[in-house]
Amino acid sequence: MEPLTTISTAVSIAQGISGFFGSRRERKRKARKRRRAKTLLGQQYGALQQAAASERADFATQRQFLGEAQGLEQAGAIQQQRLGMQQLQGQVGMTGLAGSGSGMQALMEGQAEFGRQQEARALQARESAFQMQQREASAIRDIQSAGFQLDQYASEYGIKSSYGKSLLDMYGGI
Repeated sequence: MEPLTTISTAVSIAQGISGFFGSRRERKRKARKRRRAKTLLGQQYGALQQAAASERADFATQRQFLGEAQGLEQAGAIQQQRLGMQQLQGQVGMTGLAGSGSGMQALMEGQAEFGRQQEARALQARESAFQMQQREASAIRDIQSAGFQLDQYASEYGIKSSYGKSLLDMYGGI
C-alpha cells in the first residue's frame, strides 16, 4: 500500500502544479480580455460623448432655423395685414362709409382676424418647438441608454464604471 500512497501523492502534486500553471494562464487570459474591454469601453464612451455633443449642436441649429423661419413668417404676416388694412380702408373710403359704423366694424373685424391668425401662428410655433424638444430629448436618452449598456458590459468583465450616470449628469438626465 505504501507504493500506491506514494504514487497518489505524486499524482496530487502533479495535479496541483498543473492546476497552478493552468489557473495562472487563465488569469492572464482574463486580464487580457479585461484590458481589451477597458480600451473598447473608453473608445465607445468617447464616441457617445461626441454623438451627444453633435446631437446638441444639430438641434441648436434646427432651433435657430425654426426661429428664423417663424420670424420671416411673422414679418410677412404683418406686411400682408398692413396691405389688407390699407385696401379695406380704401374700399371703405370709396364707398363713402368712412366714419360710419359699418366701415369701422369692417376695420375692427379685419384686426380681430389678424389677431386670431397671430394666436394660431404662436400656437404652431410653440408646438413646433415642443416637438423639436421631444425629439432632442429622445436622441439624448438613446445616447444615455447606450452609456448604461456600457456599464453593463463593463460589469461582465468585473470593471467598475459609471458611463451611463456620467452621460446622464453631463446632459441633464432628459
